[in-house]
Amino acid sequence: MTPIATATNMMVMGPAGYQFGDYWKLGLPLMLWYLFVTVVIVPLIWPLSI
Repeated sequence: MTPIATATNMMVMGPAGYQFGDYWKLGLPLMLWYLFVTVVIVPLIWPLSI
């Protein structure tokens, strides 16, 4: 969720004119979506067989 995560993000940040907070605007909703899919959708597709 931050440009510090990878070198590619840091290289794009300057020339594209992105601010540090711009990564949060996309990163936070994306992380929440991944959490929802992992916790809710995946167990519906692959239930635990105990």
